[in-house]
Amino acid sequence: MINLYRAELQKTIGNRWVTGFLLWIFPIGALGVMVFVSLMALVLENFAENFFDGTPLWTESMIGVWSMPTNIIGQMFLIGLTVMTFAGEYQWGTWKNIIPRRRRYALIAVKFLTLGTLVVFAFVVMSIIVGIGGGIVAAAAGLECGPALSQDVITEFLRNYSLQAMLAFLTVLITAIYAAFTAMLMRSILGGALVGLGLIIIEPIVAFLLMPIAHWLDWNNLLHLIRFTPTYNINNIYSWSRFDEPSLMFSGVFEAGGLSISADSLAFSLVVLTAWVTVGIGLILLLFERQDISS
Repeated sequence: MINLYRAELQKTIGNRWVTGFLLWIFPIGALGVMVFVSLMALVLENFAENFFDGTPLWTESMIGVWSMPTNIIGQMFLIGLTVMTFAGEYQWGTWKNIIPRRRRYALIAVKFLTLGTLVVFAFVVMSIIVGIGGGIVAAAAGLECGPALSQDVITEFLRNYSLQAMLAFLTVLITAIYAAFTAMLMRSILGGALVGLGLIIIEPIVAFLLMPIAHWLDWNNLLHLIRFTPTYNINNIYSWSRFDEPSLMFSGVFEAGGLSISADSLAFSLVVLTAWVTVGIGLILLLFERQDISS
C-alpha cells in the first residue's frame, strides 16, 4: 500500500502542468502577492494607514488561508485536479494496464488519499508563506505583527489551525467524490469537469430548491435536510473554528419556513461530513469494482 501511494504521488506530481496550474498556483501566487505587497510597503507613504485596520495578526492570516479550499472558487480548481486524476486514467487507457496487477479498491483509496494529502500540504506551505510574509509586510510598514507568542496563543492557534486543515481534507475528499463519480460515468476529462463543476454549484442552492417543495407539501420540516448538506456543515465548522459560534448561512431559509434557526454543534458537522466521505467513497469503490474497464 505504501509503494502504491508513493507511485500515485509521483505520478500526480509528475504531471507538472496540471498540478502547477490547479494546485501549486496557490502557494506560488501567495508568494508573489507577499513580495509585491512588501515592495508597496517600502515605496508608498501612509501604507499602514491605508492597508491595515489595526494590528496585523499572524494567527488570522495563517488560518484565513484555509478558507480557500472550502469555498466555491477553490473547489473549482480542485474539481479540475481530481477530474484529471480520475478521468485521465480512462481517457489515456492506463486502467487496463494497472488493474490486472492491483486490487481495485486499493487504487481508488490511494487516489483519494494522495489528493487529500497533496492539497493539505500545498495549503500548509501557503499558510507559512502568508504568515511569514505578513510579518515582513508589517515590519516594512513600521508595524508590529501580533499576537505575541504565549502558551495560550499557541494552543488556541494549533487547535483552530488543525481544525481548518482537517476541514480542508474532508472538503477535498467530498469534491473528489463528485469528480470521481462523474469521471467514472463519463470517462471524459472535459465531461467530468463540466458535470463536477455543476454539482458543486448546484449543491449550495439545494436549500432554495427545497423551499417551494416544502411549501407545496405543506411540510416545512423538510427544510431540515439542509443541515445534512456538505455546504452547510463545511460552513458550520468554519464558523465554529473562526468565530466560536454556529453558522447562520441558511438562517433566512429557516425563518421563511417558520422554523427556528439551526444552531448545530461542531461535533454534529464533523460527524455529518465524515458520513458523507465514508458513504461516498464506499459507493465509488462499489461502482469501480463492478465497472467494465475494458470497454
